[in-house]
Amino acid sequence: MTYPREEVRPPNIRRRSTTVLVLSGGGFQGLSVVKALRQLSAVRVIVADCHVENVSRYFSDAFFEAPLLNEPTAFVEFVADLCVSQGVTVIFPSTDHELDLLCKNRERFAAMGITTYVSSARVLSLSSDKRQFYDWLDQCGIARLPTYSSPLSPDAAFPLIAKPRRGWGGQGVHVAATAADAVAIGAYRDDLVWQSCLDNFDEYSVDFAIDVDGRMSDMGFRRRVRTLGGFAILGEPGAPQPVQEVALATISNLARRGALGLMNLQVLHTDSGSYVSDLNARAGTSLPLTLATGLNPVRFLLHGNGASDADHSDSRATRTIRYLAERAVSKVNLTGIRGIVFDLDDTLFDQKRWMYGKLEITWEQAKTFLPARNTFVALALQIIEEGNRSHLFDALCSQLNLGEESRASLMDFYRGARPTGDFLYPDVVSTLEQLGFSGLRLGILSDNPPASQRLKLLASGLDSMVDAIVLTGDLDTSKPDPKAFGAVADAMCIPAHDLVMVGDNIFRDIDGSLSAGFRHAFFIRREGGFFNFSQSLVRRALGRPLTVTHLETLSELQWYLPLRGGRHD
Repeated sequence: MTYPREEVRPPNIRRRSTTVLVLSGGGFQGLSVVKALRQLSAVRVIVADCHVENVSRYFSDAFFEAPLLNEPTAFVEFVADLCVSQGVTVIFPSTDHELDLLCKNRERFAAMGITTYVSSARVLSLSSDKRQFYDWLDQCGIARLPTYSSPLSPDAAFPLIAKPRRGWGGQGVHVAATAADAVAIGAYRDDLVWQSCLDNFDEYSVDFAIDVDGRMSDMGFRRRVRTLGGFAILGEPGAPQPVQEVALATISNLARRGALGLMNLQVLHTDSGSYVSDLNARAGTSLPLTLATGLNPVRFLLHGNGASDADHSDSRATRTIRYLAERAVSKVNLTGIRGIVFDLDDTLFDQKRWMYGKLEITWEQAKTFLPARNTFVALALQIIEEGNRSHLFDALCSQLNLGEESRASLMDFYRGARPTGDFLYPDVVSTLEQLGFSGLRLGILSDNPPASQRLKLLASGLDSMVDAIVLTGDLDTSKPDPKAFGAVADAMCIPAHDLVMVGDNIFRDIDGSLSAGFRHAFFIRREGGFFNFSQSLVRRALGRPLTVTHLETLSELQWYLPLRGGRHD
């Protein structure tokens, strides 16, 4: 089988995202890394795995089928080609299987401008061999459980636990209550490590990251309350001081030995002390439980910020849970689709946050005749949230007993305000760039006054990320008029039948585009958006069904579109 190089993104579209490759990322281990990446803005996530049918591909921007790891040359060449064609600058491993191969080729990828978050060979040898790991802990003066060369040693005190030297999770673990049990298990087996078996203890999982300069992120501590098949499903954030101290000592020593990237440490705690029990030189499958507390070690690696608001004390006031969620992915025939048209406000651009920024600037310029900042902004936001945004300053001046002169000044200040910041939703940049890599043309069709919309496009940089922009205010019409949709189709040089629409307004965006002949429409509802449609009432009012597909995030578009660039249907 050959793995051809894919097309490079068209050079006329400016790239703004960081493209990250998650290797062997199709399973739950890879999904943990993908979830961490999905919390970051402007990160395009690519998953590669040898199994085409997998979970993580549905939560990434693109998926590519990889060769088997038992074909090391083909695998490495595949990764190198994929990095070049897709502009990858960061690689994360998902499982233990690819660590050694990535470590051996880390310098090659570094020469290509790619950071591979895999530890040194010395650290990998510790994580892959518990006997070597426990000996190293001894050398560092770090507490671990008493370990015996043989369960029949005179100093061995039963009960004992036998762990595989190489392996992870709870697989292959045995408990021997007596010497006879140990003999039955295999007292002389070299592939087992024998330790004292604790009757009463708490197990803590510690998620952390170490960057290329040897700096460590905040540590995410979690007591494992409940596991299912070795899979942590319930935890309590925080850890007692002895657990924190032994974890810090271990991680500091690992950093000096060449540890790098996402890692996981496990510590056992008893009344008599805390003991390091295991090390994973990649992200643990239970990383999402740490993400739920507000700590994201991936943010530390990519953005230099690993701080957390999580309470690491042993208060046990919070629990983190993992549960299964189901999604049905309908099959939509979009073969031949050549372009996608997006609405702007509350689809790509956070309209309410933009308005909030303008209100803050307005207060600064008019504070001499306004109440305190928080009072003014809160009152304005209340009016906006209650649906009276088109008469915002009329309502404000009425409630604040301000006259016409003040009203006119407020409106002038507001219109001239130029907020700064990132007003795009976190999934926008990565999705638009991935769609561009796939060869699709992109357009924006937006209502509202053209002057304000141009400001938003300029402030967000969207004008450089799409192929066509049509503002209905320039046409003396608005959505859902078919003329508006025809205008954007003409601007993109694509027939309406070869276009799909993405928007947040059922009547203007969805029904309007379908009535204009678009092939399909996708409806997205953003947190804090202005509209909250009742789907059943809309259908009753229109008297006909709508061929609409619902999205929770823009990246879900790749579930439905026959994209080039690695997707397998």
